[in-house]
Amino acid sequence: MTGAPLFHELTARQRIAALADAGSFTELLPPPERLTSPYLAQLGIPVSFDDGLVIGHARIGGKKVYLAAQVGQFVGGAVGEIHGAKLTGLFKAAARDKVPCVLIVESGGVRLHEGSSGEIAIAETMRAIFECRALKVPTIAVIATDIGAYGGIGILSTCCDFRVMTEHGRLGISGPIVIEKWMGKKAYDSANRALVWKTSGGKTKYLLGDADALVHDTADAVRDGISRFLGKSSAVSLAAVKARQKELEKRLKKFGAATDPDAVWKGMGVRDIEAASLASGPEFAALAKRGK
Repeated sequence: MTGAPLFHELTARQRIAALADAGSFTELLPPPERLTSPYLAQLGIPVSFDDGLVIGHARIGGKKVYLAAQVGQFVGGAVGEIHGAKLTGLFKAAARDKVPCVLIVESGGVRLHEGSSGEIAIAETMRAIFECRALKVPTIAVIATDIGAYGGIGILSTCCDFRVMTEHGRLGISGPIVIEKWMGKKAYDSANRALVWKTSGGKTKYLLGDADALVHDTADAVRDGISRFLGKSSAVSLAAVKARQKELEKRLKKFGAATDPDAVWKGMGVRDIEAASLASGPEFAALAKRGK
């Protein structure tokens, strides 16, 4: 729709409303339940009545799904005890009911204010995701915001069966500021937006096979991307894990010494770096030659 806001500009609840079939979303543990973090209150930090996570069930294209959307405006979407418990419970419900589960990611990782509670929540959610995968219940992470998916949430996102990304999405273990802090500004300038997006952005992640779909930054495109995977799953096996490890070893050998992300793009078959940089996500996906 002309003039409609881009997907990354929407709030968590707006994203769910835009993806779900009209009127089909039912929120679980909504704000009136007042499930708030006890740790933030003890520190004198404002709380949120949904603790920064919207969860519920809906239909996408007529198919029932469980949905979760992180609220980036609340402590950067960071995961704490309550936030994590809601997330874990949703994936467990998906496994129990054998219903696909979609997580709209917007998080820099674990909430440092809550110590080990956030770390434990990430581990418990990962276990719940693998319960889904063992039962061939599709799990899909949507990474489509400037905050991206970093830290524990970055790891958790890669535990899902599939990842749908837009050019705005970013995926990694450590965020740009953290990398700059430990490696120095000369090694990695977190203010260099082109560098940041070429390092951890949707185009590069699609090119390397870390994203399964690269779509336009619109709700319709994201919904279509999700729909591609609602009937698919990839149960974890030892053989699959070993094969993935070999792929990563090859990647490290090929690009481990690279200091310029353009070298990765060229090494993965992108011939015209400038044109690829200006291309939309789907245009880039059509141009790129993904390799191992």
